[in-house]
Amino acid sequence: MRQKFCQNEYCDAPSVKDVRVSVNRASDEVRSLCAACEEAYTIGVQHGTMLAQAKPALTRLNRFLKKDGFVILTFNLGDASKHGPLEAWAYHGPLDLQVAAPVTFGVGATIPEALAALEHQLKNPSGQVNSGAREERCPSPHKT
Repeated sequence: MRQKFCQNEYCDAPSVKDVRVSVNRASDEVRSLCAACEEAYTIGVQHGTMLAQAKPALTRLNRFLKKDGFVILTFNLGDASKHGPLEAWAYHGPLDLQVAAPVTFGVGATIPEALAALEHQLKNPSGQVNSGAREERCPSPHKT
């Protein structure tokens, strides 16, 4: 039964939709939310689902990010490659594209595929995480 107002404790807008939410297990409660809170909740669920699918398989990427690295995900509308329009670029150094060194990149049709490709590219033949050795062969698409 829909409540009159949004059940987000920080919102007092009129509710427009009843949404199944998780408290202890998937979809065990229903809350009435306004349009803005419902959209934020839906985006959060999608983001959490994508992270849950991608997280367990990305051990090299996690190590890379803990060692002064960062990743940029880009979407190329005009990309005609058979691998997909998403590119995940790994950089080593501070979060500044003028200073950071590009390490490698992975492409895919979906975010998890692009991150999995990047995960695969981060391992060099010796089994160590690549720390910028491919900088000369991996020009950054973001530097001017």
